[in-house]
Amino acid sequence: MSEFRNVHVYFALLIPATLLGFVPFLLRGVTLSDRPLTPAVLLHGALMGLWVIMLVAQGWFIRTKRFAVHRWVGRSSFMIAPLIIVNVFVAEHEALNAAPQGISAEVARLEVFGIPQILVFAVTWGFAIAYRKRIPLHARFMISTAFAVSTAILVRIALNWLTWLPFFEPENLGGIVAATWTFQTLLLAAFIAMDWRKGIRRSPFWVVTGVLGMMHVGYWTYGTTAAWFAFVRWFAGLRFGVT
Repeated sequence: MSEFRNVHVYFALLIPATLLGFVPFLLRGVTLSDRPLTPAVLLHGALMGLWVIMLVAQGWFIRTKRFAVHRWVGRSSFMIAPLIIVNVFVAEHEALNAAPQGISAEVARLEVFGIPQILVFAVTWGFAIAYRKRIPLHARFMISTAFAVSTAILVRIALNWLTWLPFFEPENLGGIVAATWTFQTLLLAAFIAMDWRKGIRRSPFWVVTGVLGMMHVGYWTYGTTAAWFAFVRWFAGLRFGVT
């Protein structure tokens, strides 16, 4: 575990990254798609901010050998993670029903970064809990939860601060998606290579790499199909959230 002894420092980088990605939208009082902020969206931001803070704290507690505090804080994830998952479903349902022109093919296509993204979070957190007594696996899956939430952060950073670059024009969302996926995959590849050198052939980081890849590829594949469009419309019609 020596390679992750300073993991709290890397987790801490998520704090300024999150601020860069979300604060401009918060100040404008709108979401990424220019809809007004709602209680569900604000709660989502608060819960994800709490998750990032928890990751930083947990890494620091391990670094300083405060294992009892680490376990106590870790138990809070049994409450925070399910709240995050439920809240995202509610917020996505609300957003779909608030679409000004209804659920168009493009609105449905963008949902490949909504529902699937929270499934990435649920899978990585679930494995982290399942392997909580096997510390090396537990640590790697907890690190993977940061990758699960990083797509939303990176896309917003690109739209807020990098639009002056030819590849990051707001209308070139496909290019931004590709750049985001490339950046995440390179970082995950570095972790996988590090595990490979240590003789770990079945690195847990393969899980999040595969699931993230399916989500991003979906923007160009299943996200454009009639079946996905029908699924999104079905989800929007469920009896919860904003109707």
